[in-house]
Amino acid sequence: MFTAGWDQVIGYTWAGNEDTSSDRWVTPAQYWKTRVWYPDFSVDYYFLDTNVFTAWAPDVFVEQNICGNKHNPSNANCGPQGPASLDECPHWFSRLWQEQADWVERHLSQSKSDWQIIVTHVPPDAGKDGWKYLVERYGVDLILTGHRHNQEIWGPDMDGNFLSPTAFVVSGGGGGITSQGVPSSDGNDDQYGFVDLVLSREEIKVQAITHGGQLRDSVTVKPSHEISPFRSVGTVMTTPTQLLL
Repeated sequence: MFTAGWDQVIGYTWAGNEDTSSDRWVTPAQYWKTRVWYPDFSVDYYFLDTNVFTAWAPDVFVEQNICGNKHNPSNANCGPQGPASLDECPHWFSRLWQEQADWVERHLSQSKSDWQIIVTHVPPDAGKDGWKYLVERYGVDLILTGHRHNQEIWGPDMDGNFLSPTAFVVSGGGGGITSQGVPSSDGNDDQYGFVDLVLSREEIKVQAITHGGQLRDSVTVKPSHEISPFRSVGTVMTTPTQLLL
């Protein structure tokens, strides 16, 4: 449901008192960035809203469609802060994504941090060509995603990683009420678990730990921006709407 409280999640961040906010998470906007300084390196994190890839016309893919007419009432609306109707919903998210495309490319082109990491919900196989354009142009090091209830780590040199040398992770091991497949009793599978990241100036180590405590997968990420022809040049695409749609 496109009306399911996303504005409340943002409001929770800004509540500013113990009665209404426990600081369990920080979501200050629908898309945003932050620079984190570690002892001898820095990371630029870019948080993007990828709901555009789950927003279609109301009568299409109704089970997975946040703009669908199956789970949303016919008069659903978010008022002035979001989609005003079912019919307007997919266009609203499309405009939001076009706005983000311009924004993230501009900030990536100006980044001076040691690492550039994108955090979002839907994996990059949705909007694949746009993601390929972005990482090849600006040398994004790592993309962290979820959506699928499965654990996937696509390392820089792994067969099938269409973003190589950029690594990406699908950390869907929380699983909600269901996993993507049937988990095994000993936990030696990719259904439930968590992803552990260890960052240093020279590398990022990514490990997938199963619900049985096993190390299922491990990859090492090296800085990819060293091969980027556009980092720090400030060259921004003149038609940003082409980026990820």
